Amino acid sequence: MTLHRNYTFLGTTQSLCPECLALVPAKIIDRGGRVYFRKTCPTHGVREDFVCSDRKWYDQMEFALPAKSPAKFGVEPVKGCPFDCGLCTEHEQHTCVGVLEITSSCNLTCPMCYAGSSPGGKHLSLADCKKQIDRLVEVEGRAEVCQLSGGEPTIHPQLPQIVEYALSREIDYVMINTNGIRFAKDPALVDLVARHKDRMEIYFQFDGLNDDIYQALRGEPLLEIKLAALDALQAAHIHVTLVATLQGGVNDEQMGPLVEFGLSRPNITGISFQPATYSGRYVLPEQLERRITYPDVIAGVARQTHGLFAETDFLPLPCAHPNCHQIAIAYRQGNTAVPVTRFIDAKANLDLLANGISFTRKKSRDLVMQYLGRQACCSGGCGEEVPGSELPLLSPSLPLSVSPSSPADEFFSKVLAQKLGAESLFRITITSFLDAYNFDVRRLMKCCTHHVLPSGHVIPFCAYNVLYRDGHVPLPELAEKLSVPIKPARVMQPLPISV
Repeated sequence: MTLHRNYTFLGTTQSLCPECLALVPAKIIDRGGRVYFRKTCPTHGVREDFVCSDRKWYDQMEFALPAKSPAKFGVEPVKGCPFDCGLCTEHEQHTCVGVLEITSSCNLTCPMCYAGSSPGGKHLSLADCKKQIDRLVEVEGRAEVCQLSGGEPTIHPQLPQIVEYALSREIDYVMINTNGIRFAKDPALVDLVARHKDRMEIYFQFDGLNDDIYQALRGEPLLEIKLAALDALQAAHIHVTLVATLQGGVNDEQMGPLVEFGLSRPNITGISFQPATYSGRYVLPEQLERRITYPDVIAGVARQTHGLFAETDFLPLPCAHPNCHQIAIAYRQGNTAVPVTRFIDAKANLDLLANGISFTRKKSRDLVMQYLGRQACCSGGCGEEVPGSELPLLSPSLPLSVSPSSPADEFFSKVLAQKLGAESLFRITITSFLDAYNFDVRRLMKCCTHHVLPSGHVIPFCAYNVLYRDGHVPLPELAEKLSVPIKPARVMQPLPISV
């Protein structure tokens, strides 16, 4: 009798034992089209943890691209990933988003908070906040996004000084990650952001359109005050990205309504869907098999928007590991939008989007000029792949003053004239965080969202939340304190080949 395993072996990685947080080997396996990690812990034995609901979306490595190094590293690796975060010289991506937790205090006690924040936490001093900002600029040269987070950053008594200091440094955009409550109550806070709205954005926690959702996820009804905050931000023309944490059976049918809601408000430039992560205060192991993963979100958005966004409009964000972030970008026309994948061959030009997430009008213009130049080159027979005829392109002879006849021509015209602002686009991102169950060293090494600590450590977001936040893994010593330079990698010489 021939025996077969009840799964298909896909590869290996290193993950964590959720019982003891030991780093353990894991087989990546497919069972019935679903992906699991089969882990072996010396202490707790063999276990399988559910990772992804659809194998066809998993490990799309054709979207992986060469990374950009930071201007400065912090740690020379000794123990190996994930024990040398700082960033270490083996990390495979620079900081696209630097997360600065300026307080551990919050005006909510959300049942699902990964940081375990609540009232009564501590605020960082202004001096420590400046250290974080300075370190972000030091390691990046020029930083793309500085995200002020917490806790709830808007309750920090020195938030105006922190914002002003960040804006005085070499940083493209400053983002406030907030539950929004203070924006409904404090006009001065709205005015602070409005004065700098060209370089600021609000990352606004907004899980759905009824109070049952907020009661379940945030512990109290919040819809009314959140809508009041959004009204105040809209009146001040401040750009907002909605952020919805998704939990099966709670708000997984809200994806379409949230997209529709976002498109109805011109200052809302996108929505970030974040499947619930099982760390911090939110640990429900019995729900693991039913956890939402990014293929569920892609399918849900396509179904619930009735084709406005299709599954094929989503691509992995190329700056991180393909399993970390998916994105769909649409050109906005009133209360509707046309995904740019309908007229741009995005997959063939992912390198133009690699290693960054902030796009000024000039940078957007330069990227589109490169894209159009490639298409012109292809028409001249340079041997590159030519997009299909279903991808209309702006005619090189089209005057920028002409009223375009199609969304594609209108989009390209605005970009080339540097008139395409954030309000002209609507982006949907899906961010899948790591916890002890789906922890994957491969993803961690390509992380581009990093906590920046007053100590000078720069730590991948998920490594910090799972291992470093509570001190399970101690912070390594920074290279500056060791007074030794980062050693270059040893280059192995090829062996001579005898003919």
